[in-house]
Amino acid sequence: MPLGRTYKAYAAVAILIALLAGVAALAAVPFLQVAGLEDEIAEKQKLLPELRAKVAHEDKLRKEHEELSALGQDKSLLLEGDKTGVAGANLQSLVNSLVAANGGTASSIQILPPKEDGNLMRISVSVSINVGTQGLRDIIHTLETGMPLIFIDDVSVQAIHDDFRPPEPHYMGPLEVTLQVSGFAAQGGGAS
Repeated sequence: MPLGRTYKAYAAVAILIALLAGVAALAAVPFLQVAGLEDEIAEKQKLLPELRAKVAHEDKLRKEHEELSALGQDKSLLLEGDKTGVAGANLQSLVNSLVAANGGTASSIQILPPKEDGNLMRISVSVSINVGTQGLRDIIHTLETGMPLIFIDDVSVQAIHDDFRPPEPHYMGPLEVTLQVSGFAAQGGGAS
């Protein structure tokens, strides 16, 4: 057999082996992808009990809301508004009128960016006020017990002192108070 012919035969065999290796690699890709998917499925299954608990809690809250509505509650547990901006403005107005009704003055009110929380939107407001202790107590009580449901996320209280007088042990105010409060609004629009 001449050398050229042997070389061609070896080259053909090498090409055939390379093609078979390529086909084998392509055939192995789905098996490698399945192995990766199995790992991903195992990770997601670890999260499943936590998500089921959240869903169960959400159903409980929805059922409680429906029961209160059935009892003739005319106010919703959620903030009213067909958009998150409107719900934020309603929360801002509610807090501002509550501060004024309890002898306080709001020096600044800021609507914070809304956050998605399940099927609801969490609407938050940061407010800085000057108010006495009795007024602060009444504001906090009304926020925590009123409708719609409002949650106090953060409170910072500082006494306003004269630099030249020692602090009084039974200081009644005015106080500089920063509150961050939040409520919930329906994702798609107003409260039902």
